[in-house]
Amino acid sequence: MRRACFVLFVALFAGVFLSRMPRAQQTPASTLTAAEKAGRTIFQTRCAMCHVGGPSATVETSSTAERRPSTMGPALSRTNTTDEAALRQKIKDGSALMPGYKYALSDEQVGQVVTFMKTIDNPLTRLFATLAGASSTRASGEGLLTGTIRSASGTAIEGVAVSAQLPGEPITTSVYTGADGHYFFPPMKRGKYDLWAQAIGLERVESTADLGTQTLKVDFTMKETTDLIPQLSGYQVVAALPEDTVAHRRGKVLFQKNCTYCHETSAALRDRFDQAGWEAIVAAMTQNFSRNPKPLPPAMKELATYLTEMRGPGPSPMQPKVFRPKGEATLPVTYEYDVEYADGGYSTHNGSDWRYGHGSSAGGGGAIHDATLDWEGNFWFTSNRASSNRTVGRVDGKTGKTTNFSVPIGEGRSAQSHGILLGPDGRVYFNASPRIPYLDGDLGIVDTRAQKVETVKPPDGMTRVSGWLGYDAKGQIWTASGMMQPPTGALRFDPKTKSFTQFRSPTATMTYGITGDSDGNGWWTGVNEDIMVYSDANDQAHEIKLPPQPATEYVRPGDFAEHETIPQPGIGGKQSPRRPVADLKSPAVWVPNFYGNTLLRIDNKTKALKYYAAPYPAMNPYEAAVDSQHIVWITFQNSDEMGRFDPQTGTWTIYSWPTKGMAQRQNHMLERDGVLQFVSASGPSHRVGRMVMRTEKDLEALRARAR
Repeated sequence: MRRACFVLFVALFAGVFLSRMPRAQQTPASTLTAAEKAGRTIFQTRCAMCHVGGPSATVETSSTAERRPSTMGPALSRTNTTDEAALRQKIKDGSALMPGYKYALSDEQVGQVVTFMKTIDNPLTRLFATLAGASSTRASGEGLLTGTIRSASGTAIEGVAVSAQLPGEPITTSVYTGADGHYFFPPMKRGKYDLWAQAIGLERVESTADLGTQTLKVDFTMKETTDLIPQLSGYQVVAALPEDTVAHRRGKVLFQKNCTYCHETSAALRDRFDQAGWEAIVAAMTQNFSRNPKPLPPAMKELATYLTEMRGPGPSPMQPKVFRPKGEATLPVTYEYDVEYADGGYSTHNGSDWRYGHGSSAGGGGAIHDATLDWEGNFWFTSNRASSNRTVGRVDGKTGKTTNFSVPIGEGRSAQSHGILLGPDGRVYFNASPRIPYLDGDLGIVDTRAQKVETVKPPDGMTRVSGWLGYDAKGQIWTASGMMQPPTGALRFDPKTKSFTQFRSPTATMTYGITGDSDGNGWWTGVNEDIMVYSDANDQAHEIKLPPQPATEYVRPGDFAEHETIPQPGIGGKQSPRRPVADLKSPAVWVPNFYGNTLLRIDNKTKALKYYAAPYPAMNPYEAAVDSQHIVWITFQNSDEMGRFDPQTGTWTIYSWPTKGMAQRQNHMLERDGVLQFVSASGPSHRVGRMVMRTEKDLEALRARAR
């Protein structure tokens, strides 16, 4: 199986095309009926990937580059609804390239898709929503919104996500109920809010809250639901898969290794398909959405058969469980911001309505990879699709307004970006790459207060800046460097002199994550060979080969033949160390291992290694952060959660984001003025956000005010 990730391929060639398309005029959301809005959401999450686009596009800008279609199927409009009965049957039955949705969508839902398609005047080149526009008059004063959530039997429910949003504004504020069922928002400005509550295992409830300057209480009663799968995040779906037979364990491993690299497994198993449907999906995913797919190899055929058993027409042996935040994990407040696409508009399903599963920005022409928060409370994010006007973007932390910033590279094009970092000097650093978003570029620097962007190019003869950045205790910036073959390594940048120092890895063929440690040395990952590389006081690079670890937590001897290779897409070795971080006040360097599903501690003095297992299988640890109390915080790509690891006790606490399908990679932390915040960036939902940690004392103050 090819090791190139299909989503990267699609994003690259679709991005080149979508960024240059004229803006399509869409029906304003305010004029859509409830059925049309529901149909648009289903269309966004099931149809847009293959049916929104236009003329052929290329990855490279060269005139000799191979031209490829931008869609798998025809771009759709009301014209396709002329024979409505035939269209409904096509959606249900599918084709050789398209899975049939007769086991996934009800007749009512199919009808909603058709109803939405009737609102589309011309074939869709972009799919996006517009905001109705918030009131230009800002209400003065703030009020307190609180309430209690109980079950139908009157029992208080802990861990319910309660969200509030002013219509027309791109900002959603969310909190969780405590053990007593009470929720407390921070003081919020006056206005009439849309309010909703969601929890795994419970049906969504909605209301409005006309908040003034006093305390407003809104209570909810929630009923149980049996349809848990759309509500689960990726590792929670994997936890529901059985391990009772050899076939089930093999299938689970194939699924875990092949369907978590680019998105959460919750996206893959949201719907049910028959054998032909699953084979069409597996072929599309593993063969770059080819219109002429080849027969599946045995391992992928086995995977499709397994998926048909798990999520097919018949009864499933899956046993989904209820996961909800508890105790300390219910304390934070989150602020999530819908990010405007570079060419205008927003995702029509950002993952905030769990009934529809994971968020999707397919067909919108946008891309977000990483984000960070500056000292003024504004977000800066990277854009890993070709664009004429966006290399990085800024989201105003107060208003949610999105502003584009471009690093021009000629011919009306802007550089792309991948990694971004708030440096210890308060400036934001990122890579600006002309071709591939994470390779072969310059170092971008943002003066956040002046909102000015500059770039610094490494001297000729050095390798270029790649899309991963960190800093050390001396304030120096470290970046990954090199392409996907030697020479590769790292660059150290001195912000005062604007000079670079190059480091070459002895054997590692690609640098992924990077950090600087308490002694001013660099640590970076040789992701393909399971190697950690570090520099010493003499600026020499050395390598540590990570010892072999078990393939997965549940595989038993004999499940796979001795020399049988488990297919594994994308970049990375068996452990695949991702984005490390050093504790700048101790010798510890923390390394998340993506496929290994472990957290590794390396002592930068003795080079001793110690592994810690992730709290659940298939979480895919991605990036680490360390706070002032030496607590380690980890993002998990196959989840909508973040983990808090206490090295002293070896215990984990899992914190949840209220957006589904985030597939979050980056983990940027801001600890300032006694407040600890974490930043999210989600390409599928096209959102950025911040999670603000609150204490019991903070909640007690809100309780007292509510009384």
